[in-house]
Amino acid sequence: MKERQKTTPSGATIAKAVRVQRLREDAQRTLSVNLADGIALSHKLMRFTGAAHAS
Repeated sequence: MKERQKTTPSGATIAKAVRVQRLREDAQRTLSVNLADGIALSHKLMRFTGAAHAS
């Protein structure tokens, strides 16, 4: 009789599941909320790259 071995999911498998879950959550939000979050992230990245260039 063969016994099944318990396997733990790999890091890549877990990361993929997290991305899928976040996409599903984002899809449930309104477009305006997602757009506002995207714009805010863009501004943070611009400030970050500006700070990197100043160094």
